[in-house]
Amino acid sequence: MRRPSAEPTARGRAGAVLGVIGLVTAVVGTFLPWLRSGTVTRTSYEVLALRGFAGLDGVSGEVVRGIWVGLTPLAVCCVVLWVVRLRRFAAWLVLLFGTIAGTVAALAAVQGGNEAALVGITTTGPVTTLGGAVLGVAGAITVLTAKSRTAISTPGGAP
Repeated sequence: MRRPSAEPTARGRAGAVLGVIGLVTAVVGTFLPWLRSGTVTRTSYEVLALRGFAGLDGVSGEVVRGIWVGLTPLAVCCVVLWVVRLRRFAAWLVLLFGTIAGTVAALAAVQGGNEAALVGITTTGPVTTLGGAVLGVAGAITVLTAKSRTAISTPGGAP
């Protein structure tokens, strides 16, 4: 007798695809401009290099930097987990990714948009990252709520 195999439904596969698109979009958004200073724009990673000016030097600054820089490898791990068919585990990690990236991006997006200021937050990077995080979370929720088809074979019968 064979073990039952769980095959994802079309809804589960669509959720995984949506999640991957969201992860890629969110990661691309972290490399887009987040801060504008005169005519110079900086990515989220370049902004992290200025964390000493924001009072985030020391241990707290290193924690923030470590978490933010770790988002890209986390996104890659999620995609790999989906490819190797560990969909539910990947979906839970995407929920973690989306919560962190989406919260930071939403906070930056609502603070941005003041074009008259000499130094300000640009909305390109934060809005792109937020959109990707929302897509990723939507895909993860779709995967987690999709039912799997289970095929059980009986001796001498078709599965």
